[in-house]
Amino acid sequence: MFDEKSNDKTYRAIRHDITRKKQSEYCDTLHHPNQKINQIKKTLGDAPSNKDLKILELFAGQGNLTKVYSEYGSVIANEYKSSVFDILKDNVKEMSLVSCNRVDSFLHFHQLISDKQKFDVVDIDPYGFPNRFFPDVFLLIEQGVMFVTMPKPYVNILNGITQTHLISYYGEYNPNQESIIKRIVLWGLCHWRQVELIDCIDCKSIWRFSFSVKKVKATEYTGVKNR
Repeated sequence: MFDEKSNDKTYRAIRHDITRKKQSEYCDTLHHPNQKINQIKKTLGDAPSNKDLKILELFAGQGNLTKVYSEYGSVIANEYKSSVFDILKDNVKEMSLVSCNRVDSFLHFHQLISDKQKFDVVDIDPYGFPNRFFPDVFLLIEQGVMFVTMPKPYVNILNGITQTHLISYYGEYNPNQESIIKRIVLWGLCHWRQVELIDCIDCKSIWRFSFSVKKVKATEYTGVKNR
């Protein structure tokens, strides 16, 4: 038995550290590119010949999904880690519709909102929880699709900081899939977006959601007339 005051780690903590290291190295067994690609194609359908969609990929990584998105339209691909960004640029250098930005998306998306940018597809696939984007990220989309990757809270080490973070966003320290979906739908209404779940895939340690997003008039949605 480990002494809680010692520097020794439990097996679960060690396993968690190994998982995080593999995530940082973009290991396919943890980033699940094939499952995500299949979901994108299932949600968006066959790539249109005119490539007219405007797509924001907030965490492009090495560009596995960026290549797929480029079949659907113009892509803004954000990545902050310099070594990963270099790989991303090299992987998409032949794709004229892809623009790569080395930015911190948790901060940069506020600039996009300020610039009144709008997108048909927004992809949120962070290294960690996506919560800090909500609810304001919905201001970037009026009608389209939003993909959200959410780590399963119960497979992480739920220390006091993580628990408090999750409580502040979901009202509970270990929200399940249903609670997370309901809260994302409610966040959409903060900016009068009607949000509906299209698809959810279970990738062992994460859930990957796709939502339809549509801007609605408050009066029509609530049935209340302005006086």
